[in-house]
Amino acid sequence: MPEIDPEAPFPEIGDGTRPPLPDAVQAMAAEVGLELRAGLPAEALKPETQRRLTEWLDRGYAGGMDYLDRAKEALVDPKAWKPWAGTILLFALPYARGSVSFRNGGRVARYAAGRDYHNLLGKRLQRLGKRMRAGGLVTQFRAVTDAGPILEREWAVSGGLGFRGKNTLLIHPRLGPWQLLGEVLVDARWQTWRASATSVDCGTCDACLEICPTGAFPQPYLLDARRCLSYLSIEHRGSIPREHRRAFGDWVFGCDLCLEVCPFGSKSEDQSQLWGQHAALHLTLEEVLSLSKADFRRLFRGSPMQRPGWAGFLRNACIVLGNLQCGEGALRKALHHAEPLVRCHAAWALAELGSMTPLQSARKTESDPEVIREIDLALDR
Repeated sequence: MPEIDPEAPFPEIGDGTRPPLPDAVQAMAAEVGLELRAGLPAEALKPETQRRLTEWLDRGYAGGMDYLDRAKEALVDPKAWKPWAGTILLFALPYARGSVSFRNGGRVARYAAGRDYHNLLGKRLQRLGKRMRAGGLVTQFRAVTDAGPILEREWAVSGGLGFRGKNTLLIHPRLGPWQLLGEVLVDARWQTWRASATSVDCGTCDACLEICPTGAFPQPYLLDARRCLSYLSIEHRGSIPREHRRAFGDWVFGCDLCLEVCPFGSKSEDQSQLWGQHAALHLTLEEVLSLSKADFRRLFRGSPMQRPGWAGFLRNACIVLGNLQCGEGALRKALHHAEPLVRCHAAWALAELGSMTPLQSARKTESDPEVIREIDLALDR
């Protein structure tokens, strides 16, 4: 792979009808702890990008993320969401750190191990928008951190923040895949500006494709979310397909496997001091499994780990305990949990431990058809 200078300046371009992006924007960004990486006209994405999105959705690869289909028009054209949008400003924060897990096991995706990036990055973007407005540079703005209809990776590639990896993630030549993206839409119409250019790619490396335990990549640069552990453990709201449960291994929230093997990120600087570590990680999964809904919300406040919800997270904990061959006492209690989703996965996990007696007992009193089915499948092994 050819070597490049990731900080090399990229020339400003424009159609002559837009003024240059003011230097004050970069200065204001630095004041709030951000580095402006690019500013692009808020125009519709290329037809090829729109075609790929439509094809991906039509194949069902988005799984249960129906909101993507509902927001498709806005995803490909910012003006369909914010008609006043003139320019989109692009930012990124690195988050590389060592592997993180709950006490005694249960790994967590690194981005979720500390402060919620929606808050940390989002607040900085919001402060920047307010400063630009107070300085008369813009009159309207909207800060976005993965919570608006923006195909941020596509914009990031266009802005030179990195290249699209075979694992579909944005990869920076120096930071690898370990960066979180944020944007600010503004009504000002500025010329295109990029801080750097990226001219490398994955080359012949297939490490991310080969390590995926569920085969979530039908081909390079294409993800089937329905098979992705990150999607299944975070976004999926129902029962985890039985054929994927052992593939979870010890991942209780998300999965970093296709990031960890990326050679571009192997020398990324540790950012754990910036992000910190969430206090809930001092718990064991057995202790997590005993949390009430109120306690779960309280203990996981301010963490992306809230995303699956109480029942969803406990579902994941059951799977991991089964894979780690531990936590029988906690799983026995979970077999009588108020949430059927938790009972289903506790039954599976107990069977993985070879603990059939509590399943036989629970079968006599269980009334939920899905849980009964799980118990019967476990007992029929």
